[in-house]
Amino acid sequence: MSQDRAHVRLVIIAGVALIWMAAVFGRLGYLQLFRHSEYMARAQRQQQRTIEITPKRGSIYDRNMHPLAMSIPVDSAFAVPSELADEQLAARLLSGVLGIPREILEARLESSRSFVWIARKLPPEKAEAVASLNLKGVYFQKENQRFYPKRDLASHVLGFVDLDEKGLGGIEYELDSQIRSKNEKIIVMADARQRWFDGGEAQRERGANVILTLDEKVQYIAERELGAAIAKTRAIAGTVMVMNPSTGEILALANWPKFNPNAASDVPAEARMDRAVTALYEPGSTFKLITLAAAFDQGITRPGEVFDCENGAVYVAGHRIRDHKAFGLLSVSDILAQSSDVGAIKIALRLGAPKFYDYLRAFGFGQPTGVDLPGESKGLLRHLENWSAISIGSISMGQEVGVTPVQLISGRCGIAPRRAGFTDGRTADSCRAEAGDPSRDGRDTATLDGRGDIERHRKARTPRWVDRRGKDRLRAEDRSGNGTVFADAADRLLHGFRADQQSGSEHSGFAGFTYRSA
Repeated sequence: MSQDRAHVRLVIIAGVALIWMAAVFGRLGYLQLFRHSEYMARAQRQQQRTIEITPKRGSIYDRNMHPLAMSIPVDSAFAVPSELADEQLAARLLSGVLGIPREILEARLESSRSFVWIARKLPPEKAEAVASLNLKGVYFQKENQRFYPKRDLASHVLGFVDLDEKGLGGIEYELDSQIRSKNEKIIVMADARQRWFDGGEAQRERGANVILTLDEKVQYIAERELGAAIAKTRAIAGTVMVMNPSTGEILALANWPKFNPNAASDVPAEARMDRAVTALYEPGSTFKLITLAAAFDQGITRPGEVFDCENGAVYVAGHRIRDHKAFGLLSVSDILAQSSDVGAIKIALRLGAPKFYDYLRAFGFGQPTGVDLPGESKGLLRHLENWSAISIGSISMGQEVGVTPVQLISGRCGIAPRRAGFTDGRTADSCRAEAGDPSRDGRDTATLDGRGDIERHRKARTPRWVDRRGKDRLRAEDRSGNGTVFADAADRLLHGFRADQQSGSEHSGFAGFTYRSA
């Protein structure tokens, strides 16, 4: 009898155990098969934090692969407020080493219980100071920070970025979609005790590198000479540009005032202005070469032809226009050399307003050059029907027309002189309260009768910043040929620019050419 009872008990226990196991396995199966995604998502929310950090931007190089802009890893500090033993104490300690008001840090710590940024992209000394506090709940994460190793060199060309590595000026802005990769996402993990550690990268892509046509040596010379001219004339602003007239490549662009893109937010917006492409000014006598080039192309005059400059005065539509000096008889070559206003006006009158206007458009005035820099102005050139009776006289000597430095240098490079052994050329232009520069691939312009050669020259010399000749460029040792000879030629030209500047005038300009041997 006792054996039967024991058997019954065993059966009951086995049945209960079987039912319990079935229930457990059934529940596990249900959770695994039907609730798996829900609980997995809940676990990830508890154990993981995905942090978006600044992307790795591509580097920017000059034509000889010297780095001008790059991204470097730096530490950013974040906190998990739920792990802090005393938030107010932590805020006070962090405020002391970071120089951030305690109230701001307390507000940040109170904004979330799981993750808050304390300070991003810290200098090494501040990161070490935060680490030395040894605060539980305060951690570090690597981020990318833009760094400009040459400081203010070519700052207006390069531009700058914000805290999130978004381009805000220059090439950094114009080519932001290529240089900037997608935002990186870092997964931060927590263990069972809610201790946080770096769980690895969920995504990492790098932006494209950019090779500029700029030459670092020539850029340095341009900035040096511009600074000397600014000091000599006490000008408030200026621009120097150097271009290869054979290709339209911008080799240097200097603006004054300068700024350090590593600390772009510390300077006023005016200092970050790229006057080379945005500022308009009347080019004055530097425009007379454009007038003469149009006349030569039409065949209506020759360098040796003599004009009577009438002792420094000429009447246009009843208005007397005086020259800066009382010249008598001058050849066309001397009209250019002596910068005679009367001579330039007489040549323009022989050319005629319709033809003259067509040539001005062919040289690119009154329209953007298409350079690879943001904010380019199209200049100021009124339509022919809006010209007054004396406009042809004013424009022939560089008045009643507004240009940017990049427009003027582009137009002049279209008529750059040639000689045997000529392999490269440079042009510089400067103004007192304005500026000039940039580059991009050429714009097509309809060819007008009588100036086909001028038009073809202009198309071939539209300014360019970005080197677009492919991967072979990366293997060339020196893309400007003999760098020392080239820099010496630019040095001679820009030294002449500095010597030519005069103090006291509202605007001052210079444009010229130099050569180097093959």
